[in-house]
Amino acid sequence: MNKRMIFLLSIICIMSIGIVRNNQETKQGTMARQTTPHLTAYVAAKEDIGRALLSSYCETKGCTYEFVRLSTEELVRRVTEEADHPRADLVIGGTWDAHQTLKKRHLSTPFPAKLSQEDGLQDPDRYWIGYEVERLAIVVNTVLWKERIGQQVPYPVTLADLTNDLYRDELILPDPNHSGTGATILQAVFEKYGASGDDMLRRLIRQTRLFTANGFAPVSYVASGEAMLGVNFIGDQQSLREKSYPIKSIPLDTYSINAISKLKNRNQQNVSNDFMRYVLSSDGQDILRKVSFGTPTYAVSQVKPIKRSVGQDIVSDYKDYLQRFNRLYDK
Repeated sequence: MNKRMIFLLSIICIMSIGIVRNNQETKQGTMARQTTPHLTAYVAAKEDIGRALLSSYCETKGCTYEFVRLSTEELVRRVTEEADHPRADLVIGGTWDAHQTLKKRHLSTPFPAKLSQEDGLQDPDRYWIGYEVERLAIVVNTVLWKERIGQQVPYPVTLADLTNDLYRDELILPDPNHSGTGATILQAVFEKYGASGDDMLRRLIRQTRLFTANGFAPVSYVASGEAMLGVNFIGDQQSLREKSYPIKSIPLDTYSINAISKLKNRNQQNVSNDFMRYVLSSDGQDILRKVSFGTPTYAVSQVKPIKRSVGQDIVSDYKDYLQRFNRLYDK
């Protein structure tokens, strides 16, 4: 065998060793990626809440994550469309009636027993667990109020007060067809005013200049001076009030639970359970206290108790409320 042939064989051997080593490293890298837990979430809460909870959890547990921010109704629609091939492990945020809808459509799966001791803040069958409570409030642009109404007139303190003719076309509300906040307002009208709920809703619709596609928008309009009055959750209002916008919040006697659901047919069930434990732990609740303007579950006893029972068939009730809203709005 001549020297040239020996040289070529040596090169081939070196290359073969390199290929085997590279294949082994690639296989090890792929296995590492496959064994690293990865959580995918749809987030109907404020984006900062989803990011803070997921990033702090994964930093502790050594996992990776991704999330998509959606309005409550968009979230329910997407999860329903993906029923046969779900793309998310968790739904974070959104009012609890949306989570009841996921349960009723058999899209979610229960958390383990005794994960949470807050019976009043979770589905009796544990298909969702609340992590905080939010309160509705009227928001007023104090500069516009002084210019258009005057300081002698008291601020509105109830939904009925908003139907005063003084406020015609001054009100911005979220659309209950798209917004969980709007759904909560709609429920508040019919639960508080009962048989006269249709009349109250008709008068509110007449006053409203614009129904927005998401729950945060009303306070944005009011804070920027594009509207004088709005209704949404007080946490949204507080976040802008702390940025020195001229707004005042007037709390209403209506609360809602923000919850987390675990979706069916996903391979990260145990990790999702552990994430929920983290959210309810002192570390997770401390994160919520810093980034959310709602009331975390650890402090829920400090707020007025929620009147409605979480076990009732809120989904059927809401469908009826929404049909009545759309019928009145189209007139």
